[in-house]
Amino acid sequence: MTNRGLAVPRYGMLIAILTCLPLTTFVQTITSEVRAQEGPQPAPSQRNSAGDQARIAEAPHTSTDSLVVQVGNALARGELDSARGLVPKLLQVPGLTADVLLQVGVSLAQHDLYSEASRVFRRCTTDHPEVFEGFYNLSLAQLALQRPQDALETLAKAPRASPSGELARTYLRGKIESALRLDAEAERDLSAAFAAAPQDENFGLDLGLCYIRERKYQAAAETFQKALGFHKNSPYLRLGLAVAQYLGGLAADSMETCRTLLSLQPDFSPARVMMAFALYMQGRVDEAANLSAQGLRDPSPFPYLYYIHAAALLKLQSKDYDTMLHDLTLAVQSIPRCALCYLALSKVHRRKSELETATTDLRTALRLDPTLAEAWYNLALVDDQAGRHAEAEQARREFERVKETKAHLETEMLQDAFLKTLGEDGLLQK
Repeated sequence: MTNRGLAVPRYGMLIAILTCLPLTTFVQTITSEVRAQEGPQPAPSQRNSAGDQARIAEAPHTSTDSLVVQVGNALARGELDSARGLVPKLLQVPGLTADVLLQVGVSLAQHDLYSEASRVFRRCTTDHPEVFEGFYNLSLAQLALQRPQDALETLAKAPRASPSGELARTYLRGKIESALRLDAEAERDLSAAFAAAPQDENFGLDLGLCYIRERKYQAAAETFQKALGFHKNSPYLRLGLAVAQYLGGLAADSMETCRTLLSLQPDFSPARVMMAFALYMQGRVDEAANLSAQGLRDPSPFPYLYYIHAAALLKLQSKDYDTMLHDLTLAVQSIPRCALCYLALSKVHRRKSELETATTDLRTALRLDPTLAEAWYNLALVDDQAGRHAEAEQARREFERVKETKAHLETEMLQDAFLKTLGEDGLLQK
């Protein structure tokens, strides 16, 4: 049996937004969302599952195969509840081969039915403990279910495999260690995987992201540059390079990398976000506003563009309140726990003399992030303006207490968003 592994999505998915999270948050989100849109990539030496569903549908119609075909047909029709309901029946059948279990599990995982896939893969590890791919795929499914400790334990139980299988194990172990925030261990394993196969795009991406999280920005940039030598047209490696350059203090280089990327792929929205953010943070607010406005004309604009556009208009003292409110409303809907978005909303409402709404926005921002110093500062101003002087004094005291804790919130948010976009948070998440 060969090439039976669960397809590994090449990239996780991107989304965070440039205003209510620090550059760290923004970078992670941007790195995780875009990658999921690229679809799966088989793990080294594992089965390419792209044709697995077709093979399931073409299987001979024995009683067992009939259930397998039903699962495949239900998935093909998008009837996920039906497919989910068939799994317990299939698992009651004795004597299932490793091939059948792996094929069905892969198809379920490709439709985000990770819980059901993990049950199928666990059956494979029980019935066929000599098959490496069963443990490997179960570990992947557990990681997708945000159970990294279980994933690590499962991977450790996998039998010895071929050299390519052992390389896959090393890489996946690094991914799991990254999810567990075991940075030193993750760097060790991801470095080993990249050294053994620098031509593998995932290996370069994840090692570079590991370095970014460890704030080793030069090492990250060198890793992305080396990986680009094998994948010159990879937007994800180039985006990772731009992020590493920006965080390493090379803003001009970062913007040039983004320009190159956009010349190669004009619709690659994360690069536009990265470049607009760099312009915004350098005080080139007009350019940031224009670039983000251009990106918002795309059919599916990246959510962070809404924040950057509104934030730039605020800095420019624009009176186009309707546009800013529209942008920030969409940003809030798309970006999880976006305290910075609510802070920006409060500024728009305050300029419109809507003090009660501004107060509500600020209290929402502080509920999401009690250490957001600028929100406390603005709440004191709004309370004073509304005649609530005792409340204003309390807000000022809170501002003094927390003002040093998050001086670079937008930068940290951006970093987090891009790390997530490039896939730092897991192999299978979308």
